[in-house]
Amino acid sequence: MAAPFDNMSGFEMNATRFQDSIFIEENHEHKLKLRKQQHAQASRPGTPSQDLMSFWGYKFEALSLTPDPWDAISRGFIENRENLVVNNYAQYCSVVKTGIGKTKMVIGGEVDALWDCKPENRNDPINWVELKTSAEIANDKDMLKYERKLLKFWIQSFLLGVPKIIVGFRNQQGILQRLEELETKNIPGIVKRQGKGTWDGNLCINFTAAFLDCESFTTCNFEPTNDSSGLKQTITTDGVWRIRKRERSSLIEVFKHEDYGHGDILSPEFVEWRNGRDANEADVEAAKARLIDSINQETC
Repeated sequence: MAAPFDNMSGFEMNATRFQDSIFIEENHEHKLKLRKQQHAQASRPGTPSQDLMSFWGYKFEALSLTPDPWDAISRGFIENRENLVVNNYAQYCSVVKTGIGKTKMVIGGEVDALWDCKPENRNDPINWVELKTSAEIANDKDMLKYERKLLKFWIQSFLLGVPKIIVGFRNQQGILQRLEELETKNIPGIVKRQGKGTWDGNLCINFTAAFLDCESFTTCNFEPTNDSSGLKQTITTDGVWRIRKRERSSLIEVFKHEDYGHGDILSPEFVEWRNGRDANEADVEAAKARLIDSINQETC
C-alpha cells in the first residue's frame, strides 16, 4: 500500500494459488537478511544504534502494558514494571476478513494490546491498540520523517482493524517526553490538513485495489510496465511466486520462483483439510441433486 509514496524501502513476499485463492506471506529469509544488514551498519556519531532504539521500543511496551486488566493486577507488579525484563515475544494476533476494491481478503498480523477487554460477542469489534515510538519533532526535517512513519503506522492498523495508535515521543537519550493518541481513521486527514501532505490515503487504497485486481493499471490511472495487470490476473497457477520491490525503486515485480507445490506457505495438513472439506461439500451437493431428482420424478 505504501509503494506510491515510498521508493526508499523494499520488500519481498511469497505467494501461491490454491483452489482459486491466493495465499501471501512475508519472505522471512529476506526480512532476516535486511535486519542483519541494518544492525551491522555503523551509527552516525551522536545517534543511537538500531539495537538500542529497538530496545527503547520494547521497553516502552513493557512499561505501558499489563498481562491482565488493571483491577486484576497486584500493586507489587505495577510498581515493579520498571524492572521487568523486556520481552518481544508476547503479542496478540488479529485475523480480519476485509476487502479492498474487488478483492476479498483474510489478513492476520501482530497487534500489541487491548484497550480494555475482548468482547463476549465474537461479532463485536475489538478495541485493539498499537504502540509506537518516535523521536521528538524539532524541525521540518523531523516532521517529514514522522509523516513517513505515520504512513506505515496507518497502513498496519488500517488493514488489521486497529482503531487506536499511541505514540511515545522520546528525546535523543531515549527518555519518554510525551504521549499522543491517534485514531487510525483520522491519520490521513491529519497529514493532509496539518502536515506536509507527503502521502494520500485514498491513493494508497486505490493503488492497492488496482495491484490486486485490475485488467490494466491504465484503467486505474496508473502507468503500466509492459503489459501490467493485477495480481489475480498474474498468479494463475500453483507453485511459489515472488512479489518484490527493491529498495530505491518504484517497480513491483511478480515472477515465478518455484514451478510446483506451495513451498512453506501452506502446510500439508492444511492442503489435506481443504481437499477433504471440498470433497465432503461435493458429496453433499451430489446428494441434494439426487434428492431433488427423486422428488421431481415422484411428482411427475
